[in-house]
Amino acid sequence: EFTKEELAEESLRRHQEKMKSLVAREGVAEYLAEAKELGLKIGLASSSYRDWVTAFLKELDLLHYFEAIQTRDDVEKVKPDPALYRNAIEKLGVEPSEALAFEDSSNGAKAAMAAGLRCVIVPNPLTKHLSFERYH
Repeated sequence: EFTKEELAEESLRRHQEKMKSLVAREGVAEYLAEAKELGLKIGLASSSYRDWVTAFLKELDLLHYFEAIQTRDDVEKVKPDPALYRNAIEKLGVEPSEALAFEDSSNGAKAAMAAGLRCVIVPNPLTKHLSFERYH
């Protein structure tokens, strides 16, 4: 049996251990580098907490690519609400019609499209079996 505190400590320990072996999904670093070379603005809209997002991006050495990061810390409602995307494109200084979202979940796709962005679905191992047929 574990107490809540012991469970939280063990969870944190396992998380920190996994962080040591993080690898970005294939092609992500190259795609971001090429987008930056082309002069494209890059933003991130995540329903996760900022500390969690930035820790992963730092560990993966990807944080420097993002000019705007919006997380659940910045909005009242997260995806599928479009607020995260609306904030990100505003901070980037672009119109929704000029932006393209890459999403791995249906809630993310709904949020992107509700904010007026075109959306490309890139399922992850957890969402690859979900149906995305209503999305572009």
